[in-house]
Amino acid sequence: MKLLNLRLWGPFYVAGLLIILVAMWVIEAIRPKGIALWIGSLLILIGVVFNFYMMYGEIKAHEEKQELNRELSGLDPLPKKKGLFKRG
Repeated sequence: MKLLNLRLWGPFYVAGLLIILVAMWVIEAIRPKGIALWIGSLLILIGVVFNFYMMYGEIKAHEEKQELNRELSGLDPLPKKKGLFKRG
């Protein structure tokens, strides 16, 4: 299933940000001191949350476009989904 290449770049992006966050807290040589540590951590967490929000929006837009294309082509609509990423 081709889903806007989210299956490829999405998890790597989130994992990369989380690895940077963990490295910033664990590795003493690169650890910022004081308030910079908390500001850097907050910015990374905001980036992770923003990425999840954008991925969710892209998935919803893709599903709406797919439903519109099915409707315009005269096909029966797909059954409503029951879970976050499952249909039927």
